Amino acid sequence: MKKQLLILLLILTSAFTAGAQQITVKGNVRSAATGNVAEGISVRVKGTNRGAITNANGEFTINANKGETLVFSGIGFSTTEIQVSNETLEVSLPAVAGDLGEVVVVGYGTQRRSNLTGSLVQLNNAALTKRQVSSSTQVLQGLAPGVTVQQQSGRPGADGAGIRIRGESSILGNSNPLVVIDGLQLPTGTGLDALNQLDPNAIESITVLKDAASTSIYGNRATGGVIIVKTKRATKKGLQVSYNNFVSKQEFTSIPERVSAIDHMLLSNVAEQNRTGNPSATVFPQSLIDRYRTTPANNLDVIDTDWLNEVLTNNGLMHNHNVQLMSGGERVNVFASFTFFNQQGLIQNNSFRKYDIRFNPEFKLTDKLTFSATIAYNNNFTINPSTGSPEFIIRQAIGLPAIGGGKYGPGMYGTAAQSNNRNPIAMAEGAGTSETEGTTLLTRFAFNYRPVKGLDLEASWGREKRNPYTKTFTKNVDIYQPNLTTQSYDRIGTWPGTTSLSESWRNDRYNIFNGQATYSFRVKEEHSFKVLAGAQSELYENYFFGASRTGFINPDQPYLNLGTGQRDNNAGVSELALAGFYGRINYGFKEKYLLELNGRRDASSRFSQARDKQWGNFASASAGWIFSREKFFDNLSKIITFGKLRVSAGGGGNQNFNSFYSFDAFYGQSNYSNPTNGTNTYINNITTVGVALLQFPNPDIAWETSQQTNVGLDLIIKNRLTITADYYVRTLKDMILQRTLPASGGGLTNPFYNAGNMTNKGWEFSANYKTRIRKLSIDVTAMISDVKNNVTGLIEGLPFLDGGSTRTQPGYALNSFFGYQALGFFSDSNQIKTSPIQFGIPWSSSPTTGPKPGDVKYADISGPDGKPDGRVDAFDRTFLGNAFPRYEYSININLAYQGFDLNLFGQGVGKRNNYYSGTGAVPFASNDFAASLLEQHKDYWRPDNQNARFPRLLPSGFGGNNYLVSDLWIRSASFFRLKNVNLGYTLPASLVKKMRISSFRVFVSGQNLFTVTKAWKGFDPEINNANAEFYPVMRTYTAGINVNF
Repeated sequence: MKKQLLILLLILTSAFTAGAQQITVKGNVRSAATGNVAEGISVRVKGTNRGAITNANGEFTINANKGETLVFSGIGFSTTEIQVSNETLEVSLPAVAGDLGEVVVVGYGTQRRSNLTGSLVQLNNAALTKRQVSSSTQVLQGLAPGVTVQQQSGRPGADGAGIRIRGESSILGNSNPLVVIDGLQLPTGTGLDALNQLDPNAIESITVLKDAASTSIYGNRATGGVIIVKTKRATKKGLQVSYNNFVSKQEFTSIPERVSAIDHMLLSNVAEQNRTGNPSATVFPQSLIDRYRTTPANNLDVIDTDWLNEVLTNNGLMHNHNVQLMSGGERVNVFASFTFFNQQGLIQNNSFRKYDIRFNPEFKLTDKLTFSATIAYNNNFTINPSTGSPEFIIRQAIGLPAIGGGKYGPGMYGTAAQSNNRNPIAMAEGAGTSETEGTTLLTRFAFNYRPVKGLDLEASWGREKRNPYTKTFTKNVDIYQPNLTTQSYDRIGTWPGTTSLSESWRNDRYNIFNGQATYSFRVKEEHSFKVLAGAQSELYENYFFGASRTGFINPDQPYLNLGTGQRDNNAGVSELALAGFYGRINYGFKEKYLLELNGRRDASSRFSQARDKQWGNFASASAGWIFSREKFFDNLSKIITFGKLRVSAGGGGNQNFNSFYSFDAFYGQSNYSNPTNGTNTYINNITTVGVALLQFPNPDIAWETSQQTNVGLDLIIKNRLTITADYYVRTLKDMILQRTLPASGGGLTNPFYNAGNMTNKGWEFSANYKTRIRKLSIDVTAMISDVKNNVTGLIEGLPFLDGGSTRTQPGYALNSFFGYQALGFFSDSNQIKTSPIQFGIPWSSSPTTGPKPGDVKYADISGPDGKPDGRVDAFDRTFLGNAFPRYEYSININLAYQGFDLNLFGQGVGKRNNYYSGTGAVPFASNDFAASLLEQHKDYWRPDNQNARFPRLLPSGFGGNNYLVSDLWIRSASFFRLKNVNLGYTLPASLVKKMRISSFRVFVSGQNLFTVTKAWKGFDPEINNANAEFYPVMRTYTAGINVNF
C-alpha cells in the first residue's frame, strides 16, 4: 500500500512540475493613444520578484509560467494585467492624465515626457485645429504658459501674431524664437512667416522650448526660445483621405466712432472760442450749421461723409480648403497635403490668397536604412492699395472730418476737405495697387541608418528658397468739387499728381547640412543612457534688385519701359555663414533620477575672424527627480500619482541683429542727394550713384549672451489633475547697442558695441483636469504666467536710450513710457496762480498766453537737485508703465457628449498699458492731414463739466502742453477676450458607414466674440499702436466640415 501511495505522489509531482514549467515570453509594448513604442515600462510577474523593463524599442523578455499574470506599469500609463498564454505578446497600454508616456519632440531628437528635465510645451493637432485661423501663429495664443502671442493686425496676409518666449531677449537685436520645421532650422527673419504659411491641419505637433536646458543645444539661434513644428507623416497601413473646409465672415472687433458733420462744426467753433478767448468766434457760421440740420443730405453744399462706411466696403470673406492623403505600407509611407486659402479684407484692393502643397515620403530601403523627405511649396499673392497701407487709409477714415467730400460718382472723388486732396476712398479703390507674389520652396532630405541596436546615424540636407516679387503702380484719380451755381461737379485736378511704377525681386536661399549620431543603451536595466553628437553648417544668401519709373501716360499699361520721368535702379547681395558642433547626454537611474547635459560650439560670420570673435561656447545642465517613485511616497501614491522636480541652468548666444558686417568697414551704393533737403539728385532723369563708406566698423563686436536658471514641478493628482509650475531667471548680457556719433561723423551708420544688460524674471503655472461623467467627457486647462523685465546696463556714458514717448534706462523695463504725471485740469485762474509754474509760463490774463482753466495740470515732482522746485519742466518727467503684457492667463474648456463636441476658449492679460496719441487722442490733430475728433472727445473740460476725461478743446497746433506724454494719455490695456467658441457634431458611425466614409464632422464657430477691457472705446487692447493707424483684429463667424474617407 505504501508503495502504491509513493508512486501516486511521484506521478502527481511530475504532473505539477510539467504544468508549472517556465517559458520565455517576448513582447512589444506600445501606447494605445499614439501607437508609439513605450520605453521603460516595468514588466513584472504578479506575486513574484521576477521582472524586466522595456528597451528603447518597447521590447521585453521575461520568464513566466503559462497561466501566470504579467503586470505592466509605467509613468503616464494605466497599470495593465495580462495572463500568459503564449510566448509572444503585443501589449497596448492606455495613457493616463498628463500623457507622461508620450514621446515629445526636443532639440535634434525625442524623449519620453516623463524623462524631461527641461521646460517645454507640446501641442498636438487636436489642440491646434480648434480655432479656424488665417495664420498658424495665432493658434499658439493662450495654449503655452510663458509664450506671449500678440496679434497686431487683422490685415489679410499680415495678420500673423508676434511671439515672445519668456520676454524680450535683446534690445536692438531680434527677439523672435527659432522656428524648426521638420528638422529644418529656418532663418530668424523668415521662421514665423514659414509657420504662418502652414495649414494647422497638416501639423502633427508644435513643441515650444523655453529654458536653457531645452534650447542651448541650438546655440546662437535660440536665445529667444525655439518652436519645433512637426508636420504629419503616414503611420498607419492602408490609404486614408481627408477633407477639411471652413468658410468665415469677418468684421472688425472694435473701431473708434467719429463725430458727425454738425458736431464737427460745433466743436470746431468751441475750440476757436477757447483759442481766441472770444465767445463769438466761429470757424463755421451758424447759418451753415442750420442748413445741415434742415437741408436734405443730397444737396451739393451739405456734405456729411461717413468715411468708415465708404472705406470699409469689402465683404471680409475667408475660406480654406485642405485635402490630405496618407498611404502606409511595409516599405513606403507617404503623406501629402494641399491647401487653398483666400481672405478678403475690409477695404477695396485688399486681399490675400495662398496655395500650400506638402509632400512627406518615407522609404525603408533596407531593414537598417531609411530615407525620408520633406517637400513643401507655397505660393501666396497679396494685394494692397499703392498710395498708402490699409492701416493708414483706415486712420484717414477715422480722422477726417465728415464735411469733406468723399465720392460723387464713378471715378469722381472729392477733396476730403484737405489742401492736398488726399481722399481715402480714392486711395483704396482708384489710385493703384501694390501686388506681391511670393513663392517658397522648402526641402529636406535625410538618411537614417541603424547599424546596430540603439545606434542611429542621420545625415540631412535642407534648403529654404524664397522669391518674393512686388509690383507697385500708382495712378492719378480725378478730384471734383461741387459747383453750386451750375448744380454740378467741376473737375479741379488729379491726385497724387504723379504716376509711378516700382518693381522689386528677391532671391533668398538658405542651405543647411546636418550630421548626427544617437546611441541609446542600458546598463543592468537600472542605468539608461542616450548620447547625441552632431555637426551642422548653414549658409544664407540674399540677392535683390529693384527699379522704378515715373511719368506714365496710359494707366492701363504699367510697364517700366513706358515711364518717361525719373528712373531709379538698385540691387545688392548679402551672405551669412554659420557652423556648429553639438552634443547631449541623457542619463537615468531606476527611472527616478534624471540628468541631462547639453553643449554647443558655434561660429558666425557676423563677427571678426581676425579678432577671434566668431566662435562661442554654450552649455546647459538639468536634473530631474521623480519623487513619486520613492518608497517613502507609497502612502501618498493614491493621491499624487506622479511627481517630479526639475532644475536647470545654462546659457546661450545671440547673433541676430540688423547688420551682417558690423565688424568691418562697409562700402556700398550711395545715391547722391541734395544737401539741403536730402532728395536724390537726377541727371537726365537718372539717379546719380556712387560708392561710399556706409558704416563705422567695430572689429571687437561679439556675441550677445544669456544665462537662465529654471526650477519646475510636475504633478499628477489622482490620474485626473495635471499641474506644471516653473520659476525662472534670465540674465542677458553684452547686448548689442549703437553709440551715437556727432554730426561730424558724416552721417554714417553708428557703430555697434556689446554694452547692454537686462534680466527677465518670471513664473508659469498650468493645470489640466480630465474626467468623464457617464457619457460626458470633460477636459479643462487653465494657465497663468508672468515675466518682469528690467534693464540693468547700457553703454558707458549713456544713461538712457530715448524713444520719444518711451525711455530705456537701467532700473526699469525696456521701452517704458516716460512723461509727466497729470493731476487733472485747472479749474480756475486762482488755481493756476497758486500752482507750480508750468513750463516757465505763469498765469496771464491774455487769452492766448499761458495756461488756462481746462488745461492739464502737471505735478511738480522733481528739479535740478532731485527735489520739487515749484516749477514743472523736463526734470519732472518720470516712468509711467510699459506695454509689456503681464499676468497672461487663459482657460480652455473641451466637452464631448454623444457625438457633440464644444470648445470654449478665453484669453486675457492682467496688466498692460497703452499710450494714446495723435489721431486717436488729440482732437483735430494729425501731423499730415486736417482732422476731426471722436465721439469720446465730447467729454471735454468746460465749466459745467469739470470732471471731464479730456482737456478743453483747442484747434490743431494750439494744444500747448495739454498733449505732452503724460499718464492722462496712458490707459490700462488689460483685457479678457472670448477667443473661440466651437460647436461640432460627428455623425454616428452607423450612418457614415452607409455613406462609405470613415467619419463626418460639421461645426460652427466664432472667434473674438467679445472683449472686456478698460482700454479706450474703439481701440483694440491687444494692439500696441494707439494713434488710430491700425487694422482691427477681426471678429469671425465660421462654418465648416471635417471628412475622413
